[in-house]
Amino acid sequence: MDHYAALAHPLEGVYQHLATPEHLGDWLPEVTRTPASPALLGVGAAFSLALGLHGEQVPAAGELIAYEPPWSVAYRLLAGSRVHVLRITCTTGRGLTTVHVHQSEDLPWLAVDLDRLGHALNIAGPIPPPGSKATNTDG
Repeated sequence: MDHYAALAHPLEGVYQHLATPEHLGDWLPEVTRTPASPALLGVGAAFSLALGLHGEQVPAAGELIAYEPPWSVAYRLLAGSRVHVLRITCTTGRGLTTVHVHQSEDLPWLAVDLDRLGHALNIAGPIPPPGSKATNTDG
């Protein structure tokens, strides 16, 4: 299953949003509880979350299985006996960032809503890098 979107946002900001586990609910509607982001993002970073499956909230474990800023990130989400793998790639050109989300045909799928991602990016503004603290420059 493949999903595509062209977003009028800079590559780095789109990638950062997609590669930050606490923002998974911004584009995966079945994520009902988002995790706090791991202190350091990278392959093997683990986190907990919850998925809304079949009308109930199911605890899940997540792991970053690929992390290549600012182009590629992949997640493995385990919820009970279900395994979900999402591979995301970002490319840029002509002022747009194109997002491609791929889920294996052989594993259960999660709903992907990239329109929802675009809306979240519109209201989020610039995203500080993972592990950094936003600073107030107003003095």
